[in-house]
Amino acid sequence: MTSQFDRRQMLAGAAAAGLAGALESQSTAQAQTKSNIAVRIDRDLDAIDPAYRTGPWDGNVARTVFQRLVKQKPNSAELENDAAAEITQTSPTMIDFRLKPGQMFTDGYGEMTAEDVKFSFERIGLAPEPGRQAGPYKGDWVYLDRVETTGQYAGRIVLSKPRANLFNIAIGDVSGCIVSKKATMERGIGHNTKPVGSGPYQLVSMEKQKGGVLKRNAAFTGAKPFFDEIAVRFISDPKTTELALRSGELDFAVLPPSVAEPLRGVSGLSITEQPSIAYLWIGMNMEKAPLTDLRVRQAIRLGLDVDQMLLAAYNGKAPRLNTLLPPQILGHWKNAPVYKRNVAEAKKLLQEAGQTNLKLKLLILNQPVYQNMALVARALLQEIGVTLEVDAQEGGTYWSAGKGDTGKNLDLFLLRFNGKHDPNFIMQWFVPTQIGDWNWQRWSSPEFEKLFNDAAAELDQAKRVQEVVEAQKLMDKTSAFVWLTNEVNFLAHRSWLKPSAVPGWIDWQYDSFGAATS
Repeated sequence: MTSQFDRRQMLAGAAAAGLAGALESQSTAQAQTKSNIAVRIDRDLDAIDPAYRTGPWDGNVARTVFQRLVKQKPNSAELENDAAAEITQTSPTMIDFRLKPGQMFTDGYGEMTAEDVKFSFERIGLAPEPGRQAGPYKGDWVYLDRVETTGQYAGRIVLSKPRANLFNIAIGDVSGCIVSKKATMERGIGHNTKPVGSGPYQLVSMEKQKGGVLKRNAAFTGAKPFFDEIAVRFISDPKTTELALRSGELDFAVLPPSVAEPLRGVSGLSITEQPSIAYLWIGMNMEKAPLTDLRVRQAIRLGLDVDQMLLAAYNGKAPRLNTLLPPQILGHWKNAPVYKRNVAEAKKLLQEAGQTNLKLKLLILNQPVYQNMALVARALLQEIGVTLEVDAQEGGTYWSAGKGDTGKNLDLFLLRFNGKHDPNFIMQWFVPTQIGDWNWQRWSSPEFEKLFNDAAAELDQAKRVQEVVEAQKLMDKTSAFVWLTNEVNFLAHRSWLKPSAVPGWIDWQYDSFGAATS
């Protein structure tokens, strides 16, 4: 196809190109004059120690503070050497590594050695150090048998069974962060908030309800980060975040569609939409009557209308999820049932269960998106004879509601977890040992656990997919999970800023944030 332009169009085009060039130059100049940025997190920092982190908000900071043997390249899932000079898988159950010499821990804790690597991995995958409980990410190192040190800088990771995706989930991710053994032992629980690493940044302050400050680690031997300082600010409310972006107090945030869309016309801000691998669902406590009755759980699932709930919360921008794993993840159950609302069948099930005046409580995080969905759910369930009380809680109360014996009191809850590109990482929260921690359904299924373990060791991809799909079918049979969405991310940031993340847009690579045109 050819096009013809007249002189006026050519001049207009030249003017537009000139304006674009000027704006680009302006953006570059703005970025180059900035030595610090502020980014928003929607959950408060809690534990930067890799073994005891509470989620990606902690993990994203940990990745900048600690080194790993290998790490993801900027904006990529492809791995490259980090602390390792060499790393080789010599058999399905053995990985040999050799560290680069001269990698120094901060606060005077000396040089990284193979003994630090052994300590870092075994404290997560095997027994924790004395006086501390096992961390929640033990599943990342499933089948770890031991780490042998074969020299000051050299060692060998030994597994009891082959392990699928070991490099991406364990060695190259937060559970593969290398801590100083001496500092961790000396600081104990204090290492959660005063971590000692050797990575590109050092956490110089951390304060509850405020966040933390990262400063560039001058002793880091790898690539120098673009920014000298990054303020990681905890702001739970999306509207407050919007105002901070407008005023220039904040340079980067992830927002729900309803808050991000109005920012599209704001000068100096860029809004981009990215697919997400987070997952939301309404869960039911299978240990608490009457939710112990399968018919009651089936009735609630049939009484809800997922599409209506998503429309109310995301303005139609978020895709519906029908099973645990979203389509981007290996083992997605493509033919999972798409449950449609059926009031008559729901009422019939409740009648058969002897539930004529059922009252339940739905716990949600106190955020507008979840409140909108909860209000729709309340109206929908009212029509089948269920009176739903919406219990909206602030983060601290909400995230501890399913822990320990407290979790026995839950009825229904709306949960959002963050995913990674591995089915076992996502499945690990639903095994029996997670009851009292993150398995808020209190679902105890040895069959599910076996499929989880089998899939972790399966190197044949086709067989692994089948095991993962079978595990999702087991979840579906319980009717204790009403899958909602894997969301969509709206990134709001200064136009001169170029964010960086592992695809999936949850694992931010703060140390690779830079100028938009650099």
